[in-house]
Amino acid sequence: MITDKRIIIINKTRFWTDSRGILFCEFQNKGTYLTLEVDAIEKYEKAISELSQGNPMPFLIDVRDVQSNFSIETAKLFANNVVFKKIRISEAYVINSINTKLLINTYKRIYEPTTPFKIFKDYDEALEYLIKVKKTLDGGI
Repeated sequence: MITDKRIIIINKTRFWTDSRGILFCEFQNKGTYLTLEVDAIEKYEKAISELSQGNPMPFLIDVRDVQSNFSIETAKLFANNVVFKKIRISEAYVINSINTKLLINTYKRIYEPTTPFKIFKDYDEALEYLIKVKKTLDGGI
């Protein structure tokens, strides 16, 4: 049985973990253009640190129906944040637009090329990928 430990909501972004050891991030600002700001990254850091309890885990990031952008300063902060570097071991992005795919690929290529990631159109495929990553790191498979 999969149970939520705790859910943290910051503005229109929801974070949670479950018993599989995966951190979930869901942006819920559907239909609204979002510019990710530095203060949001600082709040995300606190939430992720609290939920993960400092344990490395894969991230499932659901950005379907989200239109967004970020400043260079925000991108650098997100990529170089000590807490995020320590905790994120892999990322799976769930998308449904080419614009979001281009934004993620650009961010990963320029600012944060070290964390393994994949982009999916299907949520269940993204989750399955991260479960395999987690099992591999935990000595399974």
